[in-house]
Amino acid sequence: MKTATDWSVYIARCRDGSLYTGIAKDVRARLAAHNAGRGAAYTRSRRPVRLAYREDGFTRPSALSREAAIKSLTRPEKLTLLKTARRALAAAACLLLAVAARATPSFTKEDPVVFSSAAPQAFVGTYPSLRMYFIRRSSRTEVGSALSADGISWTEDAAAGRLSTATLPSVSASSITGCGALALTGGGDRMVYAIVSTTGSFRVHSATSADGLAWANDTGTVLDGGSTPLNSPQLVKLNDGTWRLYLLSGALPESARVLTMGSSNQGLNWSAATVALSTPAFSLGASVLTNGKVRLFLTQPLVGTSSAGVVASALSSDANGTSFTMESGLRLSTAAASGTLSDAVPVRSTDTFRWRLYYGFADPGTLSTASIRTALTGAPDPQSLSPGTIMNVSSTASFTISGEVFSSLAPTVKLSMSGQPDILGTAVSRTDDQTLTASFDVLDQAVGLWDLTVTNADGTATTLRNAVLIDFPGGSLGMVNNLLRPRLGSPTTIRLTTYNDGRVLARLYTLDGRPVRTLFDADRAKGTLTLTWDGTDASGAAVASGVYLLGVSAPKLHAKGKIVVIR
Repeated sequence: MKTATDWSVYIARCRDGSLYTGIAKDVRARLAAHNAGRGAAYTRSRRPVRLAYREDGFTRPSALSREAAIKSLTRPEKLTLLKTARRALAAAACLLLAVAARATPSFTKEDPVVFSSAAPQAFVGTYPSLRMYFIRRSSRTEVGSALSADGISWTEDAAAGRLSTATLPSVSASSITGCGALALTGGGDRMVYAIVSTTGSFRVHSATSADGLAWANDTGTVLDGGSTPLNSPQLVKLNDGTWRLYLLSGALPESARVLTMGSSNQGLNWSAATVALSTPAFSLGASVLTNGKVRLFLTQPLVGTSSAGVVASALSSDANGTSFTMESGLRLSTAAASGTLSDAVPVRSTDTFRWRLYYGFADPGTLSTASIRTALTGAPDPQSLSPGTIMNVSSTASFTISGEVFSSLAPTVKLSMSGQPDILGTAVSRTDDQTLTASFDVLDQAVGLWDLTVTNADGTATTLRNAVLIDFPGGSLGMVNNLLRPRLGSPTTIRLTTYNDGRVLARLYTLDGRPVRTLFDADRAKGTLTLTWDGTDASGAAVASGVYLLGVSAPKLHAKGKIVVIR
């Protein structure tokens, strides 16, 4: 017969900071019993208790044995056990974060069709003269362009002078598969575009234009892929002024690699290509966030299909934009039966704190006639609150909120925890669309994990769970006149300061551990407790000359002191 191993051994931290060890089949239910006063006699006067440690997978006899072993440990040894467990948990959490990465803003699809039978490629300029470059899917022999004042309504430029397979000096292109563009500091624009040559090889070239309409090819080749496909070139300008080029290399989507190249002279010369990311992808878009990091948008296949049904993203590890980690969740998706996504390219919306994503959408089986659609970020996206732990002794604790999509008119912020009144943020200031600062009154607030809610000026809101731990500081022990001469009539003065209600114990011992006198042992409200000792034991008799130990146990205070008695 198989023996049940459904018992657990746990350590609970009591209100006074002491540790209680027990066993249970259902640890959560057992803790609830402790806090309801139905648990062990030890915990009834030390409520509430919180789980500090647990081990699972025991039979009842083995759980009892492990419980006895833990109970035999000294308090420092128990604390070491707890600390080791916390470190292991933190390491596991870091590993999980490394794998899953953080969530990012999602996009909500908008209704208008921008252009039919076209694929968005790049944006240059600013509102009210934002120019979009796109490729007509039917021919792929030229790059078209259009102007918009609001990012919604577009007016196509005249066809004359467009970059095409006929642009001079000739690069022997049979088709153009994608392009990226940036404005030059001295005026005009540079475009980097991928071609299939008349001989079937894959190359990336560049061209310049004084007005964004008429183009002339630069000399040389940006990158020659030979027989390896090159697709979706995208240009971004980093915060330090240098340029970076991203493009997909390899058979799409399974063998796709994101290559990157850098330029310090606005695309005249480029560094050697390096691999920034390896992930299945059909197409690529890129943007630079306010904090300087680069985000890549990748159209990827739906699970179990060969068609592009989702837009995922990756974020650079720093402002250099040379290496990336995939972000969790999806930015946009569609069902396999409803159509295919392609060419997801972002640009700032007119309000400057949102992003609008332009993408191709095609009905099933008709990718050649895909139309350009749009989607817009909506609710704010708080991602972290710093500091992550704060002591409840300040009425003006300052915090920094990091994230994205924070409205131009500073959002409102609040902290909340079940059963507690909300803490409204004050002095909320918006540094930029990714950073807020605020103050919260955490004085005497309940200890525990609090959620953060950020509400934009338009009323959209997002809550970040367990954003901050409000805690209370450790107590302190101070002594005056610990060289005690009873005949002089001045006792030793002991001051204990605690920052949370709980059990306070102050007891004197001899050096060999024999109890001498208990100075205090009771529940007490937080604050400063002043005690005195005149050199007598529990019966009132004078103690002999020698060294005596003072042991103090209180909420977040476990301290020892020495008192020397000289008769």
